[in-house]
Amino acid sequence: MPSPIAHTLAGLSVGWIAQGDHPMEGSPTRDALSPLALWCAFIAAIPDADLVIPHFHRTATHSLTATALVFIVTAGVTGKVTGPAAWRLAAVLSAAQATHLVLDWLGTDRFPPSGIQVWWPFSQEFFISGLDVFPPIDRRLSRPGALAVNAYAGLWELVIMGPVAAAVWVVRVWRRRGPVARGQA
Repeated sequence: MPSPIAHTLAGLSVGWIAQGDHPMEGSPTRDALSPLALWCAFIAAIPDADLVIPHFHRTATHSLTATALVFIVTAGVTGKVTGPAAWRLAAVLSAAQATHLVLDWLGTDRFPPSGIQVWWPFSQEFFISGLDVFPPIDRRLSRPGALAVNAYAGLWELVIMGPVAAAVWVVRVWRRRGPVARGQA
C-alpha cells in the first residue's frame, strides 16, 4: 500500500485540476499550496489515520461509503454555512478521497487479508488489483530494515506520482496563461 507521499501527491493533483483556470494569487508556490489543494491533499491521505485502531485499517475509511460520506458532509456543511451547498467542492473532495482507494488498490499489500474493503459495510471482502504498482511499506517501524523498505517505497512513489503531479501543475500553469501568452493570438 502506498505511503502518505503518494496519497498527498494524488490529492494535490486533484486540487490543482479543480482550480482550473482561476488566476494565480501571488507566487506559483502560494497557488500550489492553495486552501483547495491542501484540503484535497489532506482528504486523500487521511484514510490511513485508521492505522491507530487495531484491525480497522483498510475497512471503513477505505470504502466507497467513506467517499460518499465526504461528499454528503461537504455538501451539508457548505450548505449550512453558505446557504446553497457547494456541490463542486463536494465532488472535488470526494474525488481526492477516491484517489486513496485507487492507489491502495494498485499497491502491494503483504498484510493479510490483502487489499481494501471497497464495498464496506455491504461486503466484508477485500479487493486488490494484483498489479503491484506501488511497492509495500513496512508498518512495523521498529523492525530492522523497515527504514530501508519504506525509503525505497517512498522513492518509488515519487518516481510514479511526482511526474503525474508535475504534469498536472505544468498544464494548469500553461492553460492559465491564455492564448496570447502561449503565442496563439
